[in-house]
Amino acid sequence: MKTVAAMLGRARLRVSSRVYPWLAAAWPIAIVWSRAAASAEAALAASFGLAASASLLPAVAVKMIRTEDAIGLRFARVTPGRLARLALHAPVVLVVATLVGTATGQRLLDAMTFVIATAASAALQSLAFRFAYHGRGERTSNLVLALAVAAWLVASVVVEPAVRYLAVTGAAVYLADLLVGALADLRSFWFPRAGVGVFFGSFNPVHNSHLRMIRDALDGRRLDTIYVHCTTVPKLHRQALERGEIAMSREAGMRIYSKTSSADPGKNYFPTGNRFYDYEVRRELLRAACGDAGLAQRVEVLDLPDIYDKEGFVGVLREVRRRHRGQPLHGLHGSDTGGMWVRNLFDDCGWVFPCAVVRTDGVSATAIRSGATGLTSETVERFLVATGSGQDFVFASGYCFEHVRNPDRDVRVTGDCPAASTTME
Repeated sequence: MKTVAAMLGRARLRVSSRVYPWLAAAWPIAIVWSRAAASAEAALAASFGLAASASLLPAVAVKMIRTEDAIGLRFARVTPGRLARLALHAPVVLVVATLVGTATGQRLLDAMTFVIATAASAALQSLAFRFAYHGRGERTSNLVLALAVAAWLVASVVVEPAVRYLAVTGAAVYLADLLVGALADLRSFWFPRAGVGVFFGSFNPVHNSHLRMIRDALDGRRLDTIYVHCTTVPKLHRQALERGEIAMSREAGMRIYSKTSSADPGKNYFPTGNRFYDYEVRRELLRAACGDAGLAQRVEVLDLPDIYDKEGFVGVLREVRRRHRGQPLHGLHGSDTGGMWVRNLFDDCGWVFPCAVVRTDGVSATAIRSGATGLTSETVERFLVATGSGQDFVFASGYCFEHVRNPDRDVRVTGDCPAASTTME
């Protein structure tokens, strides 16, 4: 049975990686041929144009994501990126409306209908991203599917005026999403100087920018404490490992992920990189770094893997809110991809006061994993040196990282390391 299930899973992957763009063309082409008012040659030309445009959707989706990430990196707020979606979706709406309208003898969309259809298309992107942020799919393939649905909607609006009410509903969803994000962005400028903070991320590993953000938030917003929690194994990776889409090896204390032959080519499995320290190691590095920075009394590194695995950071934030009912809740985040991912989650968590930080210092976990020094705390630096040279490492908490020495260079993490060669003092 397992073999049959695996075969079915691989077959589904081969289909799903390519089906979304062609779904985008299927309904508009069907409309063209069922409502064609011009010659068969015109219908054929429109069909070819729709199919060619659909084949470009994966590249269009990647461009949209990169553009929004770049805007987020520049401003550390979600409103500019969500406004930019209108400009990014307008060409998609224009191409579909023009090809379908020309072949069916319909007038081009008037300005108001065009704006409404564009906003509805942008709303579908909002939904696609929201699913991804909550661990359901990932942004690239979700967005391609959203663009396919948008193409269906636009083609229907061109030939059926009654469908415009559906587009109006979509536009209302876009405006609601824009309003929620804008209100939260405003709260990043006007906030109470009291309460508690949360800081979520992969912290892979923690670095000086993270510590500076924590210190600035504690002092600038006069917070009682900040709760920090790192990712465990992302749901995207857990599911992909179970389905055999990606494989994992270990090197220098890190999980190294790679695609397999069963991987869906339409998915971006590694939006923040493919090398991760284990959750327990990142948790201990966070605690050690906060101690190095003199923040241990005002920062609590949470250890709620069960809640995170079930509900993600939204569940962790809910637990913090339960502990501090009635107190203002501040959410720290940077402008990098991971930071803006967390920022978007805040919009689903009620009244949070974002603490936005535009990242311009050049400090990154990627650089640290690649061998850069001087970018993190003393203990983290010592850990990196130890693991890079194949030594064990014991944290002040007693937690031990132990290398298992074998020909495959496998590495494991354990809490029992009686013969550790490097100890944190």
